[in-house]
Amino acid sequence: MKDGLAIAPVVRFGTFEVEFQSREVRKHGMRIRMEEKPFQILELLLERAGQVVTRRTLREKLWPDTIVGFDHGLNTAVNKLRDLLGDSARNPRFVETLPRLGYRFIAPVMKPGKAVATADKRMLLVLPFENLCGDCEQEYFVEGLTEEMISQFGQLNPKRLGVIARTSAVQYKATKKSIGEIAAELHVDCVLEGSVRCDGLRVRITGQLIEARDQSNLWSATYDRDLHDKRKWRARSEKHWRSNCSPARALWAPRSSPRPPARVSRHGVRRNRISPWRPFSPPAATRNSYRSRRSALRHRRLCRA
Repeated sequence: MKDGLAIAPVVRFGTFEVEFQSREVRKHGMRIRMEEKPFQILELLLERAGQVVTRRTLREKLWPDTIVGFDHGLNTAVNKLRDLLGDSARNPRFVETLPRLGYRFIAPVMKPGKAVATADKRMLLVLPFENLCGDCEQEYFVEGLTEEMISQFGQLNPKRLGVIARTSAVQYKATKKSIGEIAAELHVDCVLEGSVRCDGLRVRITGQLIEARDQSNLWSATYDRDLHDKRKWRARSEKHWRSNCSPARALWAPRSSPRPPARVSRHGVRRNRISPWRPFSPPAATRNSYRSRRSALRHRRLCRA
């Protein structure tokens, strides 16, 4: 539009990214569909972020030949814009309404100095996992786990996910730098960090995926296993992390996406969302109830006979 947007063809706010040349809006790197009128309103609001855009200005620029249906058209377009941004008029995070006056964009807006040519591709850094076992002999296991994570994520989807090489990542082992500083140095979008704890023959692996832009937690999980066969369950955990797309889904999927409810059979056994690490078993009350019903049926058959 004007000079401000000509300088910064790509604008970011929250988890959203707007590219004005291609007129595209992305959330977590995934493109979302937005109609022309809501996009034009968003464009005007971002151009004057923090300032009031009056209803009169919106009518002159977007509805120059409309008088009768202007209010209805504007309200409908603003509501569609808020729905796509996950915003609300009562508790606004992005678009604030000033009654009978206009609207104002209230979220912080970042205008990168360079246009993002590969907006669909995200960069990931796997930090060396921290060894909390207190045993130097486990260091090779922790280093191998980090290296395998880098390898597995690198094979996931190279066109959409770039993974920083191990040689560059290992420089940040035991570093005191913040996630923001590391991300700025390597120009990454997300950082995966974790730790390994040992208790006898039991080991606990904890991992969390962090959004570098606002340093928020996108995903986290903990896995407990025995150390009898390290190779077997380490390969299993790596496959689980990259395919059950725990962290991988979080790289692109919206944070607020609801999890589908687990279906339960008549015996109380969950048919989905069963963790491969902790097999689900019906509670004792359910098993006892089932056995009681089965015994009652047998008794009834004997009485009839």
